[in-house]
Amino acid sequence: MNAIPRATDFIGNLCIALAHRWEPERISVLIYTGYFDESGTHDGSPVTVMGGIMANARQWARFDAAFVRTKKKYGFSVFHTKQFKRRAGAFKGWPNEKCVALTLTLAHITHDAFTESVAMALDNSDYERDYKLGEAPRKVRLDTKYGLCFRNCLYHFAITVLKRRYKNKLPSLHIVLEAGHRNFGDAERIFNEVKAELDALGANILRTITKAAKDECDPLMMADFVAHSTYVMERDKRPAPSASKSSFGRQGEGQSISHLRYKLGGLAQLKEEIIKKAALNRPSGATPSA
Repeated sequence: MNAIPRATDFIGNLCIALAHRWEPERISVLIYTGYFDESGTHDGSPVTVMGGIMANARQWARFDAAFVRTKKKYGFSVFHTKQFKRRAGAFKGWPNEKCVALTLTLAHITHDAFTESVAMALDNSDYERDYKLGEAPRKVRLDTKYGLCFRNCLYHFAITVLKRRYKNKLPSLHIVLEAGHRNFGDAERIFNEVKAELDALGANILRTITKAAKDECDPLMMADFVAHSTYVMERDKRPAPSASKSSFGRQGEGQSISHLRYKLGGLAQLKEEIIKKAALNRPSGATPSA
């Protein structure tokens, strides 16, 4: 029977490929892996959410071991947040006490498991009104809702990694998304754009973007938990826009998850900046497209 791939398997194989030997101490501080999942991309959703978790090799090893024990103890192999909340699938018939116990166990093993967790919430009506609609040069490419959430979460993880030099060496960051997702191509394009930006600045931290099946990848299950939980919070009780001076603000300081969202007018400002940047990069003598 084929073994289920683990986060630590990915990092261990990567270490061997890069250094030709297993060096736990080096890898634990120099290689980070981030996992992303989304929620609210269905028709009629008021908000699009991207959730992500990121950790180094040592943290993933601890998490993997604890999560395997948890699955064995509670008798499930795949954790789907929607199914768990609806008590469907593997969680059908679970009593309240068992659901509460699992929730507390997950809270315990994930409390200090990750270097960073992030959730980006994008108001769909604001996106359509302030960002997507209206005039823009034909060759200016605006991100989809999914793409905009992914871009900002990726920037957030990149900034976090840049702060974690080890002996004056920059760590590397690898990204994993759900296999078979229709938006993977969009995410790959954005990954390459952000990578080019950082490489031009001498911060070559972004390395690979790969796919994994959610049912066989424990970290993706936790990214799903972050994304869906944030979606439910946003759907049921929309928080006030951030009062940050920048167009992109951080909420939830001091919490285990960094909650990101645009403040009022931030999307319109972003679109204006994108158009201005495109105009500055236009070759001399070129005329704007209609």
